[in-house]
Amino acid sequence: MKSNSIFFFFTFFVFLLLPFSVVNSQETVYPKIEGLSSSDLYSVNVNGYSVWTEKFVSNLDLNNLPDWFSDPAVRQPQELHMANFTGKGKLTVKITVKEAPRQIKIRPANLKIEPVINGKQIYFSWEGPGQLVVEMEGKPPLFLFANPEDESIPSTGDPHVKYFGPGIHRAGYIEMKDNETVYIAPGAVVYGGIRAKGASNIRVIGRGILDGNYEYEQMVKIEDSQHILFEGITVRNGKSWTNTLINCRDVEYNFVKVMGFGPSSDGINPAGSQRVRITHCFIRCTDDCIAIKAPNYKHPVKDIYVDNNIMLGFAYADGITIGFETNAEYVQNVEVHDCDILLARGGSRVDGHSGFSIICDGPAIISHILFDHIRVEKAEIKLFELHITDGTLYGEDPPGHIRDVVVKNVEWLHEGPIVIWGLDEDHRVENVIFKNCTVAGQPLGKMQEKLFKVNEFTENIIVE
Repeated sequence: MKSNSIFFFFTFFVFLLLPFSVVNSQETVYPKIEGLSSSDLYSVNVNGYSVWTEKFVSNLDLNNLPDWFSDPAVRQPQELHMANFTGKGKLTVKITVKEAPRQIKIRPANLKIEPVINGKQIYFSWEGPGQLVVEMEGKPPLFLFANPEDESIPSTGDPHVKYFGPGIHRAGYIEMKDNETVYIAPGAVVYGGIRAKGASNIRVIGRGILDGNYEYEQMVKIEDSQHILFEGITVRNGKSWTNTLINCRDVEYNFVKVMGFGPSSDGINPAGSQRVRITHCFIRCTDDCIAIKAPNYKHPVKDIYVDNNIMLGFAYADGITIGFETNAEYVQNVEVHDCDILLARGGSRVDGHSGFSIICDGPAIISHILFDHIRVEKAEIKLFELHITDGTLYGEDPPGHIRDVVVKNVEWLHEGPIVIWGLDEDHRVENVIFKNCTVAGQPLGKMQEKLFKVNEFTENIIVE
């Protein structure tokens, strides 16, 4: 942080000129949603334009939660503040805080954003589109969501479009058929969920909010469907898994914001699905942010591509995991690139969550997996884990296999265990290569003896 007064006055002068002189940038502010709470802590200004900022507080029944869901962070109302807007190119941001802020962090840390602080105001620049988390001591976080321009706004009169304009809508579960679009406009909140089975060419798009109001179970559940697009919207506050994709093909999630607050609120779960792309998403959940699963023996998993996402596992969460349910013949060709895992923590059935992991709890052969350019800022229990169980943690199945895993260009920002754990002689973790990885700024090779927990049922574990 800097407090140089000359720099501050220069920045302030630039702010005064911005509405008249923005070059190579685009910004569109969205209407305030009447009926939702406005932030009483933060006001946000982007390129000279005021952006409505929401105050959101979870509405779980704190007296009716399972005993295991006991982390103090989730046994109280979870409060977030969010500013959602269209922003492309250089974005100059001014945040005014109700009280003078202390100990400010802007994440992902990889962006190396150094704010300028003057009294109650915070200034910084940023390249959009993208997402940021602004944290400060003693206050709930502020999420900034700079969306790409919405280039696919459908006609309100199209019979294949369910169009939700600005305002509050109580739609319940929306059943989707072939060639249908659900459009949620900026300034709209739709209370309900999405259902589709056996559908093709469906889209859920826009810049508005799909809100489960903590009453809709598995608020997005799509089964046996293909050619599916979710783009730009916010999906939040459902019960149990938030986005469940069962035996689907050709799925794309792009610039979607996902937030969960209750037990088992996984963010995006491709389950027995193939050819799935999850890109540029922001996921904050109280279970795994992304969990790739194969729960059905008949539905193998392959060709999953995860790129440039931000994951905040607030409780009981990995950033991304393959598992636990791995009952199909195989899970293969999974690639994870250029992701920031801001937090992973909480207990699990393998003695705690990791930054990212593969937990094989079933007979699948899990192979040809790549983790590349992953940045883990905080993983409270374990940094990384490859683990073959006896197959009985989430069912009654025989054990499986993990092989041919590449972990490269990964930065863990602090020390912690790396667990590689086979089951027995016939179910080993094999052929794992770590390339150009660091822990707390040190090459992984120098830390291997200190951090690795490896049992005898592993083979060909290489650190380069």
